[in-house]
Amino acid sequence: MRFLVVSLFILLSAGCAVTQQQPAEPLAMPLKPTLKSQTYKLEYKTEHASPKVKSVQLPAHKVSRNQTVKIITGKASVTDTLLAQISQALSEKQLKVTTKNDSDYTLSIQQLDLTFKDDIQYSLNQPEQPFSLYTNIAQQYPTQQCAAIFAEVSMRLTHKKSGDVVWFAKSSIDSASFHREPLIYSFNEEQKVTNELEVASFVHQQNTEQARLARLGKEVQIPEYKVLSKLSSLTKLSGPCNRTEVSALTPMMQFYLSSILIDKIKVQ
Repeated sequence: MRFLVVSLFILLSAGCAVTQQQPAEPLAMPLKPTLKSQTYKLEYKTEHASPKVKSVQLPAHKVSRNQTVKIITGKASVTDTLLAQISQALSEKQLKVTTKNDSDYTLSIQQLDLTFKDDIQYSLNQPEQPFSLYTNIAQQYPTQQCAAIFAEVSMRLTHKKSGDVVWFAKSSIDSASFHREPLIYSFNEEQKVTNELEVASFVHQQNTEQARLARLGKEVQIPEYKVLSKLSSLTKLSGPCNRTEVSALTPMMQFYLSSILIDKIKVQ
């Protein structure tokens, strides 16, 4: 009987020992936070000026409909495209363009000047509803500097038989005032987890058998994921800014100024 009691005590003790040595449950990797990726747009603007125009028509000779005009381009380098555009503008004033020397008038293109001027500053335009990063971006990129071209065109209309100048005019404008487009830039915000390896290493270490036995009955705090927002550099989406882009505007600028001047000729 004593032997049975001793044996039962030993079995119960062994059972308790086995129960106490069961390791804690393995830790599961925590779910990663939802990462945000977003694109923002920035708009930059500058002040614009109207074209400067001076036009003087003298009363000595009346310019009448259907009179002929020969275009003289000896003093300026006029492209075929611009010549055709000027011819069309004269036709719309009901004047006939001719290449013959017996025309009623000659239209001399006196000046077609294009010069680069000091860079023009564009300032960041605050949106109606600024996004959360706006203040930070506005401090980093408050302005943009863009190349600028100053264009000048002058013409003179001369009565062929008398040699009298009956009209002369000049116009000018800078490239920013001509195209009047805001500059549009974009940048991206991407969020990344910076301590993923640290979290994974902690979970792996805590899932070893020795660690599971050691943390039996204890609460273990897994490190939280750390999220960092990374901003890209600005990328221009629209609007001429560098010299190549601004130079591409010159044919349109010359046509624009020429059209303004021809429209000033008073035809009866």
